[in-house]
Amino acid sequence: MLESCLVLEMVDNAQIGGEVGREEYQGPPFSIRLLEHENEHENEHAGDASRRDRDRLLSLLPASYRKESGDLAAATQHVAACVEKELDLQRLASIHGWLWVAGLPLPPRPLHHQLLLRREIFITERMDMHLVWTTGRIFLKPIPSFLLEPGFWAEYLCCTHGCDGSLDERPVLRGTQNCERQSLRQRALGFLFSYAALISHESDFRIAQDKHLLPPSVRWPMWRTFVEQLDTENIYPRIDPRFYHGELRLTRLNKIYALSQTPLRGYMARWDQYSAFFRDNFAWLASAMIYIIIVLTAMQVGLATESLARNNAFQSASYGFTVFSILGPLITAALIILAFCCIFISNLSKTIEFRKRRRPS
Repeated sequence: MLESCLVLEMVDNAQIGGEVGREEYQGPPFSIRLLEHENEHENEHAGDASRRDRDRLLSLLPASYRKESGDLAAATQHVAACVEKELDLQRLASIHGWLWVAGLPLPPRPLHHQLLLRREIFITERMDMHLVWTTGRIFLKPIPSFLLEPGFWAEYLCCTHGCDGSLDERPVLRGTQNCERQSLRQRALGFLFSYAALISHESDFRIAQDKHLLPPSVRWPMWRTFVEQLDTENIYPRIDPRFYHGELRLTRLNKIYALSQTPLRGYMARWDQYSAFFRDNFAWLASAMIYIIIVLTAMQVGLATESLARNNAFQSASYGFTVFSILGPLITAALIILAFCCIFISNLSKTIEFRKRRRPS
């Protein structure tokens, strides 16, 4: 039997709109078994049953995951690190104060509505790309099987003994009073909450199955019971603050991240080749130069008229804009080349670093 740990969970009635008991088991947020399992054998030895249960939980993990160094590791050998990687929201946590710019503090709209908005569903396995959208696309992370297994929650997403699992009026971010498992739990519960909003109707459920967002063994009646047990009306004090916001616009995330975190690099890489970098940047410079040519032509015509030719303000404006039309494109082109050099040097240094790391000593 997998044990769940008992913690005190104090929540403000004004926040959740209802009264919650002062003591509750901080075990799985649901009890329904959504995944199909093989029939358990009767009269089985306790040790064999425990071993089989653990093997079954580990079978729900991915085959491998990437460490911070980029190395590949087997998921079953580093369960805690794999779960941390699967639920990683570090990039969004670093800009949490600006997420209101990228998206409204509302649950995401259902899948059928995403299709009405002509957004194609793209699969991503990165939690920090879940519900990020751009023109014609929305990125969704499929629900990992282990998040639909109550036993996995009890074993790996339950706070350790002695952890202060109380929830303040303002949910706690990573690295503060809550223990590591509490942070993982908040992220995992917020992720499931997002899917409760995405799959509201049976039509949404069919779309999710067609796009392989759900394990194939999940059925619609089971999903309805699952959403009821999540208690979505009172869930906000128990989820990660990232999931206060549903859909996040990628273009705004790129600007926020480039200005506050990594200059010259956005939230998602825009260029896979250097030629694409030059094409995009010199394209808008060429458009600006066309506008400059039109203005210069209009000024030349204006100077040919008698009234504007004698106007000192127009003469000064023409002089200033002429100097700007000469120096502006040159300075802008120099800045684009300088930005390219910085990106190239950064990429080259990382390549050399990885090369040294892989070379045998």
